[in-house]
Amino acid sequence: MGKAYSLKVEPMTEESFEPFGELIDPQERPADRRMILPLGFYAEGRTTLSSIWQPCEGLTFSEMERHFGVTQTFFQLSGAPTVVAAAVPTDPDPMAIPEPDQIRAFLIDPSKGYSFKVGTWHSVKRFVLAPPGATLAVINSDPNPSQVVDYQENLSLTYSDLATDQNPRRDDFGGRFGIVFELTL
Repeated sequence: MGKAYSLKVEPMTEESFEPFGELIDPQERPADRRMILPLGFYAEGRTTLSSIWQPCEGLTFSEMERHFGVTQTFFQLSGAPTVVAAAVPTDPDPMAIPEPDQIRAFLIDPSKGYSFKVGTWHSVKRFVLAPPGATLAVINSDPNPSQVVDYQENLSLTYSDLATDQNPRRDDFGGRFGIVFELTL
């Protein structure tokens, strides 16, 4: 295992999450009428809706990813509280990845959805704080051009489509990182 880099989990609020995306939480809630509020969702390809089952697997990780053509959106549907790590979008150059001190961890409020800005880096998994796990819904795009970086292996893979590209661009960061992120509550 690589060197440990600790990330303190913080609440996911409108203010704390703004650099990474937006919370889906209407502020105006009149008692006498229904409101439909537009969201800033964007997808270059066909919009997809999927469910994710995330078991409780611990609080360490080494992989972050970003998506180039979608404001990927999540809603927690059930299960224990969960955490996601995020970093602001960087230059599209595959070598322009966030430094460890630019990554933050957020406790997801299950009463609100959240949407990442295009290109926002985020942990591949959600981190479930109690067994057995959690179910989330994700709104995505197809195709889904993406980049996945493994900080422990010092490796980046850039996909023309995350689901189908069998030969992604491969970039090596040498010994630049060699770390594993540990979430602390």
